[in-house]
Amino acid sequence: MITLSIDTSKIDKSLLKEVTKRDGTTTKFLNIVCFANKDGKDAHDNDGIVKHSLTKDQRDAGIQSPIIGNYKDKSQPSSGNNGWADKIKPAKAFQNRPKPQAQVWDGADDDSHIPF
Repeated sequence: MITLSIDTSKIDKSLLKEVTKRDGTTTKFLNIVCFANKDGKDAHDNDGIVKHSLTKDQRDAGIQSPIIGNYKDKSQPSSGNNGWADKIKPAKAFQNRPKPQAQVWDGADDDSHIPF
């Protein structure tokens, strides 16, 4: 589970998208993105930051979105490992699969196997 904490006073209201649903009612959406902290958890135990989502043109123009909040990944064990990686196991079909044998070139320049 990932929890978000957003400072609503920092939301750029012009980025709210009004959408009409199938039943005719309207609602507003805000697209956001989360970025993991490069150095792990911060002083407040946050795993990363939350920003407004930008369009490709805005990113290409070098526009920086302000930080509007933080997130915590509650699925990560407190032991400091990377969360899900220790829980992922390979599918049974791949567990006892033999490794492919390496083919060794014998140095011969025999092109007879080429069909053209």
